[in-house]
Amino acid sequence: MSEQTAQARRWGARSIASLVLFVLATLLLIPALVGHWGHRTVIDGQRYIDTVGPLINQPEIQQALAESVTDAVVANVDTETQVDTLLGNLFPDAGFTDQLAAPIAAGINSLIGDLVARFVASEQFAQVWIQLNTAAQKGIVLVLEGEEGGPVFLRGDELVLDTSSALTTIQTFLVDNGITAAANITIPESDREIVLAETPALAQLRTVYGLTAPILQWLPLIIAAMFGAAILLARRRARTVVATGIVFAVSGVVVLVGLGIGETTFTNQLSGTPWGPASDIFWATLLEYLIAGTQAIVALGIVLIVAGWLAGRTRLAQRVRAPLTAGLADIRGRLFDGGAGPLPATVAPYAGWAAYALGVLILLISDLMSVSTVLWVTALVAGLVTAIQLLGGGASELEAASVEDSGLATTSTPVEGSSSSV
Repeated sequence: MSEQTAQARRWGARSIASLVLFVLATLLLIPALVGHWGHRTVIDGQRYIDTVGPLINQPEIQQALAESVTDAVVANVDTETQVDTLLGNLFPDAGFTDQLAAPIAAGINSLIGDLVARFVASEQFAQVWIQLNTAAQKGIVLVLEGEEGGPVFLRGDELVLDTSSALTTIQTFLVDNGITAAANITIPESDREIVLAETPALAQLRTVYGLTAPILQWLPLIIAAMFGAAILLARRRARTVVATGIVFAVSGVVVLVGLGIGETTFTNQLSGTPWGPASDIFWATLLEYLIAGTQAIVALGIVLIVAGWLAGRTRLAQRVRAPLTAGLADIRGRLFDGGAGPLPATVAPYAGWAAYALGVLILLISDLMSVSTVLWVTALVAGLVTAIQLLGGGASELEAASVEDSGLATTSTPVEGSSSSV
């Protein structure tokens, strides 16, 4: 057979289709990770509230909110001037009033701070917090859809949250508790707004969201199916499994590095403000699902690399695999008196693929995919594949099976040249 003919066989329709699916799935993997998190955590209103709602119970969040509001109120009430005016009407001695004004004003400011802190920690304000975040979530969706109208809006490259409704509620509480001057406060726009993010890419998110919104929920399933089809169509399945694992691990690391950079930017942006100490908690809580899922993707990549290598044709892999194959054959011989297992040899490979598909399905429907989820699903699939091997054909049939033709079966195969190594 000529070299051209051999090359044509290696790159037949199946191989080309496998490569195309693999490349497309690789390109879509990172957008799928981030997009799926966005769909489940930000676009899903109830899940968003379930995620950020409990934040109001965090002392750091309460302190940041109370300090921010107190600073804005005190700066605009100007208690020292008001106290000085009141004392000036009572006492003609300007020196005496000047000495009293500052400590009295400080006491009033402290009282305002205590009142605000008490209100922010109350169940009443917890409901306000839910209402604020419900409106904020709807505002984010409006921003992504290219519309305006919510407390969250785009201003140039900035994603801004307007906290006017929460400040109005706190002003009303202060007036009801004797700080009547709070009724006349007009808090400047700079004190009412929080810049959540600042990047030129925010405007592009609208285009990305418009294109992907209809399939965001199903994108992980589509990606998994594309990788699965690429493996099934590949001439060297074990090698393709290793390549898939590398893509998973590298993509996960890229996302984690990006999240680390994003967190640094976010916390630096709020550094020096009352929200600085709470920024880490807010970031970790909002992105908990994405961080855990990305770590799980890295772990799954490592599992796939090991599994693909173990099922490959390298001499080392065969040496590692040999005692496992012999052990399974010995156990099957003891169980079935040296005969074949009850599972027909023609069915065993399909049962193996069904076990792999079950593992993928469990990962996809997991409410919160994590490293622990990947590990126990891996153990489950390994147990099922081992059971299938025990119940399958006899030892000679098992040893004669081809790794590349039967997927990830733990079988022994002849060693080919260096070009066939994983």
